[in-house]
Amino acid sequence: MTDSRIQRILAEVLLPLIGIFAWQWSFDFICWFYAIDVFFNAIVGLVRHRQFRTPIGFALPWLELIMVLILIVLSGKNVWSSFNDFLAYKDMGIAQGYILIPLILLNEWMRWKLEQRTRIVMFSSNNSHLLKMAGFALIGVFLVFYHELLSASLIFLGVLTVVNLISKPIINVK
Repeated sequence: MTDSRIQRILAEVLLPLIGIFAWQWSFDFICWFYAIDVFFNAIVGLVRHRQFRTPIGFALPWLELIMVLILIVLSGKNVWSSFNDFLAYKDMGIAQGYILIPLILLNEWMRWKLEQRTRIVMFSSNNSHLLKMAGFALIGVFLVFYHELLSASLIFLGVLTVVNLISKPIINVK
């Protein structure tokens, strides 16, 4: 299976959705989970995909990351204390942040191994980054006017689901 949409939906949507209902993850917790995923994806993209990307293609993941950080601020949280809360959040006596970051790294490693095995490089198109940023802008407007964090969490995951379903990754053969 070389279509990374399923992997992205599982990593970006399903785990946070379970987190909302099973572990009472907050909006900023979900934003941090996604921001760390985007950060590692952007770092790996700089290293692996530089021969395939344009300068705007390199900038868009970083702009997406900035928009997610702005959403954390709009949720009423201080960015650093929110990040510390993400790392220290405990469920069943285990700090979840320290488990989730290795899971995100494992996801990137699995994608890299898949690319090595199939000899196909997959990365997100510029349009998918722009669609996500448009969705995040709408969530920002929603937070300013309504400040309903559970609804914002579900809308956030809805934006990620829709974008991942309608956009295909750019695929280049090595």
